[in-house]
Amino acid sequence: MIVKANSTDLIQAVKILEEVKTHMHDQGINQWDQEYPNKDTLTVDIERGEGFVYVEKGEVLAYMALNERYDEEYNDLNWETSVPFIVIHRLYVKPSAQGKGISSQMIRYVEQYALENQYKSIRFDAFSLNSQANAVYIKKGYKFVGTVTFRKGLFNCYEKAIL
Repeated sequence: MIVKANSTDLIQAVKILEEVKTHMHDQGINQWDQEYPNKDTLTVDIERGEGFVYVEKGEVLAYMALNERYDEEYNDLNWETSVPFIVIHRLYVKPSAQGKGISSQMIRYVEQYALENQYKSIRFDAFSLNSQANAVYIKKGYKFVGTVTFRKGLFNCYEKAIL
């Protein structure tokens, strides 16, 4: 079940985030660190009502943030749709729960959310060296629209129009 995160979900979401960071580093993916994302980032998401969790049997297994905010680097890309659009941030799944279709369910949730809230598209970026994440997005029908450079390197940007 995917629901809006609340303050009681924060502890589990942060614990999983740290597990994900370790797991990614073990795979040579240096996307996230202590500076970003962190507990403060997730706290702000949840306070704004923008954090979402995937919960199974009372346990948080995944997290993401949804909002209309984006980095200014997005302005340099040739997006196919105009406003309004929604942006996915910080989508992650607990390492022991990966490979079970949870990220796919999270993506479907965003697509339904976008449709119900009359967004024209969904946009996001993914670390270029995270080949697994990039493959999932392309498989789900997201179109590569270009790259941007952030503190940690090159990020691929994706978009999917909502009909």
